Amino acid sequence: MILKKKEFFLLIFLIFLQSCSGGRVGNFLESSFNDLEKTSQNEDLQNNLVNKKILEKQNKEIDDKKNKQIKKIEKQKNVLGNKKEANLEKQNKEIDDKKNKQIKKVEKQKNVLGNKKQANLEKENKEINGIKNKKLKKSTKKRNIDLQSYKIIFILKDVDPKDPTEELSSILSNSEVNFEIEKIERILDSKNKNMNNN
Repeated sequence: MILKKKEFFLLIFLIFLQSCSGGRVGNFLESSFNDLEKTSQNEDLQNNLVNKKILEKQNKEIDDKKNKQIKKIEKQKNVLGNKKEANLEKQNKEIDDKKNKQIKKVEKQKNVLGNKKQANLEKENKEINGIKNKKLKKSTKKRNIDLQSYKIIFILKDVDPKDPTEELSSILSNSEVNFEIEKIERILDSKNKNMNNN
């Protein structure tokens, strides 16, 4: 019987609840259930926001640590690179200085040798000029005394056929001999066959 009373009471209670669904009591009961859902959703959103903030902070800390490590490594590389560059520059300067010193030494030696050669050439030229002057003085004295004309026959071997007397005439004109070329003949072979070319 107690069960029947409970069932009856429950049935009446449910009927009252259904009748209250459009009234104040139904709205109150409905809002209380909605508030529970909203609060649980708000709590979930707040938890998510807190978790996101924590994750962001951790990521920032990790990124900061990585950046610091990268900067340290880059500084070390820059320091090593600067040291290497400074050493290379010093070595290049030393090599350039050594090369310049060697070049200067060679140039000085060349200048000394060149000056010695020039001095020797000047001495030789003076001696040659002195000898030529003496010979000229003697020859002019003899020429003034007794001048006569002579005819000399030269055989020039292995000469340029275009101008066979070029070398001979340059030698004679340098020796200041008064001369004239009368006739030029070509010899064909060593058999002494002559051919006239005037």
